[in-house]
Amino acid sequence: MAYYLGVDVGGSHITLNLVDSETFAILEGTSLRKPLNTHVEPTKVLEVFDQAIREIADAVGRDNILGVGLAFPGPFNYPEGICRITPQQNKYEQLFGVNFRQYLCHALGADKPVVFNNDAACFALGEYFNGGAKGYKRAVVVTLGTGFGASFIRDGRPQTTGDDVPKDGELWHIPYQDGIADDYFSTRWLVKEWKLATGEDVPGGKEVADAAEAGNPAALEIYRRYGANLAECVAPWLELFQTEAFVIGGNLAMGWDLFIPTFEVELAKRVTRTIAIKKCEMGEQASVCGAALSQTLVNPAEIIPGTADNATIAKATEAMIAIGDAATALCDGPETFPWREWRMALDSAFRAQGKRVVWFDAAAARENGLFKQDLLADIRADATAALCIAYGPGAAQVPWADAAKVTL
Repeated sequence: MAYYLGVDVGGSHITLNLVDSETFAILEGTSLRKPLNTHVEPTKVLEVFDQAIREIADAVGRDNILGVGLAFPGPFNYPEGICRITPQQNKYEQLFGVNFRQYLCHALGADKPVVFNNDAACFALGEYFNGGAKGYKRAVVVTLGTGFGASFIRDGRPQTTGDDVPKDGELWHIPYQDGIADDYFSTRWLVKEWKLATGEDVPGGKEVADAAEAGNPAALEIYRRYGANLAECVAPWLELFQTEAFVIGGNLAMGWDLFIPTFEVELAKRVTRTIAIKKCEMGEQASVCGAALSQTLVNPAEIIPGTADNATIAKATEAMIAIGDAATALCDGPETFPWREWRMALDSAFRAQGKRVVWFDAAAARENGLFKQDLLADIRADATAALCIAYGPGAAQVPWADAAKVTL
């Protein structure tokens, strides 16, 4: 048997599942859930992922797993596997610039791909292959909850560029009324409107939904407006994308009968095509399934390092000698240097010595081609790690005192 491994990254835990590579069905009895504290040092966070992947691999045999895909919240450099969440975002505060792929590639073996994708896109992929979007060539999948997630799927691929999708293939940021869409279609809008209507503070949307279910006129009107607003906001994009199915999930979808009838009526007034309005069918399993199947969308050769040539191996050896017993190192060099192969060679050499390196990509601190001093300062070495290495063109600018300096 051959499986894809998927990892859904939540705010307080990660969930892992195996997906059959032929049927795309989740393998029953393989779910693994591990608690995750996102506020600690990089090594502690990375080890949760590493150990969980190894645990699954040990259970079914490493050779039976084709690779691993992770549904990760942004901002994140998904193609390269680099965390771009800054300390100011109150999660993963110490992991800005960390190369997750380099650390996790050893869990299954360097010849297996480690793929990252946006969590909303993974949710949509799960629904496309096994849920409410199955059978539709063009589907828009949204999650309504603490935020407004969305993904535009065409022929099984999330669309992030093009004239027929919004920026990054997401809806949360598009202008709407007096703000952006996320202001109106997340839980906080319901809470705010309930406060304006009744003067009462409630902790979340459930209380408003319960009131609506009980027939409260104010709550019913809030949900009616929610449905009308949602139709007004998404209609232009559904029309432009030539959408065949609009699939809705998230916690607020549990109040389906409270806003969907209005949504359907108002949407029909604004679009020229028939669009199927579907409820998400996979629930929490959608993201982990989509994460696993993200591996089908990439070319492994673009992710897995090739064999380092003798010159690159020699450079890795020189860097190892230069770093010595230092706890931190800055490795700078030109854009044309074979960074991926060199990094793997050096990383493997240190692991052979029992040192697990935390790698930081200096490019995370660049915007529009230029380094920003505040982002450079956000690249923070892990004092608990055996070794931290910041690498790439301009890495010498990372402000780590007493770091070993290597020029390639």
